[in-house]
Amino acid sequence: MGVKRVCHMTSAHDSRDVRIFHKECVSLAKAGYDTILVVPGKSFDRDNVKVKGVTRKSGSRLYRMLFMTRLVYKEALAANADIYHFHDPELLPYALKLKKKNKIVVYDSHEDVPRQILAKTWIPLKMRTFVSKTYEHYEKRIARKLDYIVTATDHIADIFRKYGCKAGSIKNYPLLSDIQCKNDDYTKRDRILCYAGGITEQRGITQLVKLMEHIDAELQIAGAINQEYKKELERLPGWKKVKLLGYLSRSEINDLYNRSLIGLVILKNTPNHRKALPIKMFEYMAAGIPIIASDFKLWKDIIKCSECGISTDPENVKEIEDAVNKLLADREMSYELGKNGREAICREYNWGIEEKKLVDIYSRLAR
Repeated sequence: MGVKRVCHMTSAHDSRDVRIFHKECVSLAKAGYDTILVVPGKSFDRDNVKVKGVTRKSGSRLYRMLFMTRLVYKEALAANADIYHFHDPELLPYALKLKKKNKIVVYDSHEDVPRQILAKTWIPLKMRTFVSKTYEHYEKRIARKLDYIVTATDHIADIFRKYGCKAGSIKNYPLLSDIQCKNDDYTKRDRILCYAGGITEQRGITQLVKLMEHIDAELQIAGAINQEYKKELERLPGWKKVKLLGYLSRSEINDLYNRSLIGLVILKNTPNHRKALPIKMFEYMAAGIPIIASDFKLWKDIIKCSECGISTDPENVKEIEDAVNKLLADREMSYELGKNGREAICREYNWGIEEKKLVDIYSRLAR
């Protein structure tokens, strides 16, 4: 293996990021690469990965994009790696700088960013299409000059291939070792529904809180929330049946899944969501609990083939309510759906499969 040292770089994520650190970096270190991660925060060594922390003086978006990117680049350059693998669109200009230094450069596109921009509420509605198309042209121009594009879905990989890039998907499937499936007590559990992830309007949380007004159960939500949005939710009648848990550790997430009857992933119908593969949906499956998810074709096909839950219209609260009540009323059926989901994860939707693909990509780049 000619290539020895790889450096992952991010200005927008932190060292706890599961895809970047726990999956990709740890997998590459296990495969024999000297692996470095440059990230905002503190430095440490773990699982044979050297994390180089960059001091963050502000949490603002402007500071991150104007200053943190440059600091991350300087720290990454000092690592003198053979392959640089970056995870944020704002680092694209620095990818070109690395190419000029004859480095192998990989861009990890976690999202379909041009389509994601169309749902960004902080961008004025009239400006979103213009910003989306401008960004897409910019991304295409730079991506064509890079050595490889890793993507989180087949859909995003197809987009980059149309640009003329070498691209392949490394899906964000769960680490089997992370998710403890303890569903032997499933039929005796309290009436708890769960949601873990980003707590925003776009993630369908308003719909979930409205839903709870009509459901005889408790909804437990894990994740960080904007205080203004929380005030909006608190005004809804269903809020009295919601328990907000805040940010949870991995063991606490496992505890949440192992006391829940149903996992919810009712994301709103946006261009980006329709083609996404939400990690939480697969985590619910790995935990052996049935899922209720938005009826986007990609998700619907997975649920149908795995026989692990119910697909619903994310805008139809009554339809979601009927799906929840159906699963609550028949514990034996729900248990079987959850068991099917766990089996599907073990069979095809797990990180072990994606890890082999990632190492193969690196082996080809290293030749």
